[in-house]
Order: sequence, then structure tokens, then C-alpha cells
Amino acid sequence: MGKRRGLRVLLPAALLALLLCDSRWHLQVTEYTLVYERLPAAFDGFRIVQLSDLHGAVFGPGNRRLVRAVAEQEPDLIALTGDMAGGVEELDALEDLLQGLRGLAPIYSVSGNHEWAGGVMGQVRALLEDAGAHSLENRWERLERGGAYILIAGVDDPMGVADQIRPDRLAQQIRQAEPDAFLLWLGHRNDWVTRYGALPVQLILSGHAHGGIVRLPGIGGLLDKDRSLFARYEAGVYASGGYRMVVSRGLGSSAAIPRLFNRPEIVTVVLRSGQA
Repeated sequence: MGKRRGLRVLLPAALLALLLCDSRWHLQVTEYTLVYERLPAAFDGFRIVQLSDLHGAVFGPGNRRLVRAVAEQEPDLIALTGDMAGGVEELDALEDLLQGLRGLAPIYSVSGNHEWAGGVMGQVRALLEDAGAHSLENRWERLERGGAYILIAGVDDPMGVADQIRPDRLAQQIRQAEPDAFLLWLGHRNDWVTRYGALPVQLILSGHAHGGIVRLPGIGGLLDKDRSLFARYEAGVYASGGYRMVVSRGLGSSAAIPRLFNRPEIVTVVLRSGQA
């Protein structure tokens, strides 16, 4: 009887340990194909790989397993959507990742709340600069391809400097200069639909929610960032007004509660030109 009782305890514990390891180390690629009438034909098939919420996670020595997985997606652009480091102890993982990504595709980055809260925004900027990345600190750039272009804009997290420009004001400035261009927007937090539902952009890439930390099969994310039950906008594609928002489940976590049924995610967005 004692052995049977022990097995009844050990087997569930072993299963839970396996599930936790799977949600910590097993990289998953999620691909979305999004069709836009406004997208120039030259950008048809343009591949964006989004990485978010690294939080010091390491996938193989030098983060090479993560770098290899990104390379296999053959990206035209790599978007880093914040919380890539939240303290000095997480900078090595980010540096290894950035140096591995360097040369695969142009890298564009925005800050998350943890870079600011952890006091490492300056170090993160330096690592990005050393890797040749574009830090989109409340500004935009043109992406050119085949004689056409689209715009990419990014905003700092609200925990950043107090006098930063508001996202709706930045979008207004962009539209005054470029009223008709396709606009790709990078912003860490996943509350765009609720805060700026009518933002004049086509596509927003964000993270922040960690996929709800614990994902219930058939239901979705369990925990919102304020630890309330049943997260909103925690993973996937959401539509609002004229834009779509893609929320990454991210790669790591800053929560005391471990990820469960929630593998680290690499998001690939494939842009298509045509009738949506």
C-alpha cells in the first residue's frame, strides 16, 4: 500500500514537472498571415519575426537555439517588443541574443516596463546600438523594398520619461506627414484596443501579457497582468477599428507563478497585399 501511495504522489509530480519544463524550454513558432489592401505589392510576403518578454530566458548556450529558430523563419525584419531585460542579471541573455540576430535581418526595438523599472534602459540601449538595432523611441522610419515603402513606428513604455509624446499624438504627426502609407506600430503593452481603439495604423505588435501565464486548454490565459482572472488580449490577433493587434505570449516571465501550458513563443507575421 505504501508503494502505491508513493506512486500516486510521484507520478502527478513528475507529470507537472514535465509540463513546467515544456512551458519553460520548448520554443513554439506561431505564424499569422495578414492581408492588407494598403500594403504595397513589393511587400507581399514580407516576413516579420516578433520576439517579446525575454526576461533573461536562455535557450541553449549563447541563446543559440533561439537564434537558430529565428533564422529558420527567414525574417525580413525582427521586431523586439519590450521587456527584453529587467535587471543587470538579465543583460547577458539579451546581449547573446542580439549578437546572434545581428545580420539575420534589420532589428527594430521598443522598450517595455521592466527595462525602466529595473533601471537598465541605458544598458539595453547600448546593447541594441552595438548590435546595429533601430531603437524606436517615440519615432518612425521608412522601410523600403522594391521601390516602395511602408512605415514602422515605435513608442516607449509609459514607465519611461514623463514628457514623452503620447501615442495618439505621435500617430497624428505621422499621418500628417504620411497620410496614406501602411503603418506598422510596435508598442509593448497589450492594451491598445482598450486605450487607443481608433489609432490610425494598420498593424500593432505587442506583448506584456505573457500569454496569461497559465493557459487553460480551450479557454486561454488565466491571469491578467494585474493578477485578475481570465486575461484579455493575452495572445493572438485582435481587431479594432481599422487595425489588427498581434499579442505575443513572449519567451520568459517575471511572475512568481511559472508558465504552464504556455510554451515560449516566436511570432511570425507574414504580410500579404490584396483584398482582406
